[in-house]
Amino acid sequence: MKNRLSLLVLVFTTFLFSCNDDVTRKGDQLYNEGNYKEAVDAYTEYLKTNPKDIKSLYNRGRAYEEMKELVNAKNDFISVLDIDGDNLNANLSMGKYWYNQKDFNKAIIFFDKVIELDGVRSDAYMLRGRSYHQKGEFDKAMENYNQSINFDNDNAEAFLYRGALKVALTQTKSACQDFTRSSALGSSEASEALAKHCR
Repeated sequence: MKNRLSLLVLVFTTFLFSCNDDVTRKGDQLYNEGNYKEAVDAYTEYLKTNPKDIKSLYNRGRAYEEMKELVNAKNDFISVLDIDGDNLNANLSMGKYWYNQKDFNKAIIFFDKVIELDGVRSDAYMLRGRSYHQKGEFDKAMENYNQSINFDNDNAEAFLYRGALKVALTQTKSACQDFTRSSALGSSEASEALAKHCR
């Protein structure tokens, strides 16, 4: 009888975890298809029994972000960081959140953390550069744009924003070279900048 009960518990547990895995996989599939509301529902269902699952918390936050529910997104990213303060993606997302809120000092703190964890993240250098750019700290902005490009010579945004900074510094010829490179990498904004500044 005891063995039968143990077997029943094992079968039930296996079934429960199998169902949970199906729910989180469904959430990922819905997210990838752009069905963000349904993805949030699937992740929320999964998190009822796995409240500290970092992947589901983060992905639900991204789904909220796509739905422009930024406070909910921020709350999920913070939940991830409460579990794992060194989570690269959550730190990067929080940096972007504060950048979009125009709190550049807070944004820089999170981009600093990403760079501390992974010193070759081109996107983190580019975003930290943008934050310094917005604060008017042009030397630091340029340094970060340069680092971003050093780590990824195909980062269209880094070339675009470095070009914009060079325009502000009246380095037009060099700015136009950056806009040309960014445009060649597919940036429509760079094409507009070329038309405006590089005739």
